[in-house]
Amino acid sequence: MKALIINGTMRRGSTYHLTHMVLDKLDPKINLETKEFFLPKELPNFCVGCYNCILKGHEKCPHATSVEPIHQAMMEADLIILTSPVYVFDVSGQMKSFLDHFGFQWLSHRPDASMFNKIGLSVVTAAGAGLNATTKTLQTNLTWWGMKRTYSLSHAVMAASFQETTDKTKAKLDKKASKLAKTLSKTLLKKDQMNASIKTRLLFNLMKLGKKGHPEWNQLDYDFWKQSGYFDDVKPWIIKAQ
Repeated sequence: MKALIINGTMRRGSTYHLTHMVLDKLDPKINLETKEFFLPKELPNFCVGCYNCILKGHEKCPHATSVEPIHQAMMEADLIILTSPVYVFDVSGQMKSFLDHFGFQWLSHRPDASMFNKIGLSVVTAAGAGLNATTKTLQTNLTWWGMKRTYSLSHAVMAASFQETTDKTKAKLDKKASKLAKTLSKTLLKKDQMNASIKTRLLFNLMKLGKKGHPEWNQLDYDFWKQSGYFDDVKPWIIKAQ
């Protein structure tokens, strides 16, 4: 099983450590293979709003050299983890730029069928406030990518670095990580037998109603939905028997 971590900062601080606490506590039967990308090193460019990914295809992004390796890793992953410390009550600038680059795979555009069998996790830490807004930004994107299930973990560490956090805080982080790892392990081990969440199915069907019969809105999106069978009876969250 594969996990992909998109780190919203180059710093290996509290958010990084909390993420790996969870992974270290997962059921050994999962045998997780982990790949990490660190922002902005591995996606240094801001989205320029050119609309190429939306209207012409994600391969036409002017930053495709950086975007495509991450996109390929996302397609291969069973678990996608988005992490960010809180910067001015929201995600880091580099994380926001990353999310902007992947708007093309939202349910409102071209959701890949493989995304509907993936599990999403957001991890957020803050020196103070802003946890809710930051978590919401990450969860919104995981949901609109079509994740089968999404989970979140956040905590205010009240320190500028992991080394500066108190032993009491570290104990709380460990307890939260253990609890989430138990739940996440159960989900990962049985995800192929699970249905997509009600929210995911509802959003998909709403997008289907909106797009069907309207190729003029976005011909590329329309053709994708038609060729994928989404306008017919294809439900991408249903795993076909091998």
